[in-house]
Amino acid sequence: MTINLNDFDHIQINSSGGKDSQTALRETIRQTDAAGYPRDKLSVFHADLGTAEWKGVRELAAEQAAHYGLPFIVDKYRNKDGDNPTLLDYVKLRGKWPSSTQRYCTSDFKRGPGQRQITAIHRKIGGDTKILQVFGFRAEESTNRAKQIVFELDVRGSTKERPDGSRVRELYRWLPIHTWTEKQVWADIRESGVRHHEAYDAGMPRLSCCFCIFAPKAALMIAGKLNPELLDIYVKLEAEIGHDFQHKKPIRLIKEALDNGETPPEMDGNWNM
Repeated sequence: MTINLNDFDHIQINSSGGKDSQTALRETIRQTDAAGYPRDKLSVFHADLGTAEWKGVRELAAEQAAHYGLPFIVDKYRNKDGDNPTLLDYVKLRGKWPSSTQRYCTSDFKRGPGQRQITAIHRKIGGDTKILQVFGFRAEESTNRAKQIVFELDVRGSTKERPDGSRVRELYRWLPIHTWTEKQVWADIRESGVRHHEAYDAGMPRLSCCFCIFAPKAALMIAGKLNPELLDIYVKLEAEIGHDFQHKKPIRLIKEALDNGETPPEMDGNWNM
């Protein structure tokens, strides 16, 4: 698919600090440079998940943005009182973990801050704006992601002119590496020479929340082995709220498996996202 990148007033690349974000960033730079799109109209955004995310991802995402000379923007969840409770604070307040039908970990803690930054960009530019958001989602990751459209208008993120004089904002989503395989992603990372997160070297297939509600047992065990103190926090919170981390799969079983010296099973790659 050919996209006229020069149609956009600004391009925001979303980065978790993970391998797919890293590669989507490089591919965006490759295509914008080829199109003659100025780098001063590009920015990298990271949604800070606090204690729930892997150690060092914020710093790594900043490092990757700096490699291409791009500004790095960080934001986090903000409630109606203007406070910034962490994801674990929010879980405790709700008394339930996120789930496939209640994905507030994505909507409130990732999409919300990202949309707030899009609004800030729109206001800074002034007048009618056309903005492009870049994501590193790949079809190979899951059935749901395979169904996502490579380039489309984000209806929820776009606005129409209001009575108060607010101007039109057109927001589009672009998935530049949607058809890439994991093998292609790693080949690109090796070629780039840019550092990747060490969790991958320990066997993690992807980098989301350190303990993701969609992760298979093998990934949770690797994460738990690398982050035992955080795992203890999750186990205690699970007991406190009386709600299993995954449906009928309490995270305490992950701790028990590690304490018993079990070896993580073969990674099945099924994250059900």
